[in-house]
Amino acid sequence: MTTIRLDETDDELLERIRAKLILMGKKVTKKEILGRLIREDHEKLDLINDAELHDAPPLFEDPAWKMLSSPISWGISDTSTTVDEYLYGKN
Repeated sequence: MTTIRLDETDDELLERIRAKLILMGKKVTKKEILGRLIREDHEKLDLINDAELHDAPPLFEDPAWKMLSSPISWGISDTSTTVDEYLYGKN
């Protein structure tokens, strides 16, 4: 078992969820609510990731990957230190 600390706002929201469930006749603990939310979100993420993996084109066909493979020359030897000057003008 792990102990977690929620900030005041999150704890209040969790308590509101619990209160709504109690009004609906379902007495549950905060632990049960958090567990259910975690499991449901995990399942949703698994479904999203599976769909993305199956529908994603191979990396070498990705337009962004192709652009990274053959970058456009700006005529600047090192843009990492002077990029702001070239984008926004010299001061």
